Order: sequence, then C-alpha cells, then structure tokens
Amino acid sequence: MGFFGNGKRQTRERGPLLSTRSASLSVAAETTIVYTGGALCVTLQRAKSRYIADENPTRVCWVKTQHLGLTFFEMPGGGVAVKDVQAADSDISVGQELIGVDNMPVAGLDLQSVIQLLRAAQSPCMLDFTPPPSPIVVSEVLAPAMQLGVQRGMVLKAANGGSMIGAALSDVGAVIRGASDRSPVQFTFAPYDSVIRHRARRSSSVEASGDSHSSLRNTLCLGAVVAAITL
Repeated sequence: MGFFGNGKRQTRERGPLLSTRSASLSVAAETTIVYTGGALCVTLQRAKSRYIADENPTRVCWVKTQHLGLTFFEMPGGGVAVKDVQAADSDISVGQELIGVDNMPVAGLDLQSVIQLLRAAQSPCMLDFTPPPSPIVVSEVLAPAMQLGVQRGMVLKAANGGSMIGAALSDVGAVIRGASDRSPVQFTFAPYDSVIRHRARRSSSVEASGDSHSSLRNTLCLGAVVAAITL
C-alpha cells in the first residue's frame, strides 16, 4: 500500500494514497486524510446509539439575510427533511426533519406549505429539527490509517468539506468508490466526544440568545427530488 504522510510520499506496489493534516497517536484529535482509491484501511458502521440520549430538537436561529446552507426535500409520507448540508461544521445533519418554524409545528406538511411559512416568517426566525440520526463511526482501523491519526470510535465528520453527519452508509460507499488519483477525496474524522460537546454547546448558545446570528452559511435551498427553490 502507498500512503502520504506529513507531505512525504512513501510508495509500495499497490493500494490507496492517504495523507493527513494533523495526526495524533496518543490522543484522539480531528484528522483529515486524502484518499485516492484502494483499501481505505478503515471499517465504518452506523453507531448503535444516538448522539445524546433523549436529545431535544435541534434549534437554529436563521437570519434571513444570510444563507442557511441546507437543501430540503418532501418525504413520501409528508413532512420536510434535510437532503444536503453544505457546511461540515453545521449543527444540522442530513435526514433531520424540520418540525417547527418560529414555534409553529410544521411536521407532516408538504414542501410548498413549508416554503410559504419560511417566506412569511420574520427575521431572525427559529427553526426546530428532530434530533440528529446516529453518526457513522470507525469500528475497525488498520495500522496504516491508525498511523495517520484515525482511531476506533471516531466519527466520519466530512467528505471534501461536506458534512457526513447523518449520511447513509450507501452515500459513503459511493464517495469511496468514486475516489481516484484524479479525483481524491478528503475524509475528516473527529473524536465522538468532541462532536457531542460541539452540538450541546451550540444548542445551549442558541437557546440562551434568541437574536444570535447563525454561524451556518445561509441561503435557504429548498427542493424536492426533482426540483429546487432558492429563497
């Protein structure tokens, strides 16, 4: 296998090419590797538990002059959920359902009805989402990836800067299969506890200050599977 480590290339006959910006063998720290195909040397699985037991809905304060950076779609049984998240450090995950706009319940409503409510809402407005789905975590890691800072129990946080929190395993598989020398993929792994603390800290901050500005990048991209509407 061949890997990049600290900017110096070590080559062998076959395998993936990975690199890292920050690696720690003693203490788990966020690390990014560049993957170009072959064996990833990491086994990923859906975590068995949620981020935080009995977690409350996720609340985001949206200043409507800014971009929210979320794409929504209408679910088959009704209701609107997050299809895509632009920012890796977003408080919101793919798959979370939008259940409230300024304390008005919107669970089960169709996409057009939710769009109308969002357009009519004052700025800033509070958006409530269901708790995040379980993250994808590292269940096994081989020595080559371990040397680059990846450890068991870490969360797959992002791929090429886009959030992977809440993504389906099939989506991760598609990203892995598409990696090559010409199309490398940057995978970011973070300690599980740090992700929990980040979410808890951000949720507390929003609840404490109703007029706080969201740190998310903010146009609201609204769209069903075959159509998108930007506000």
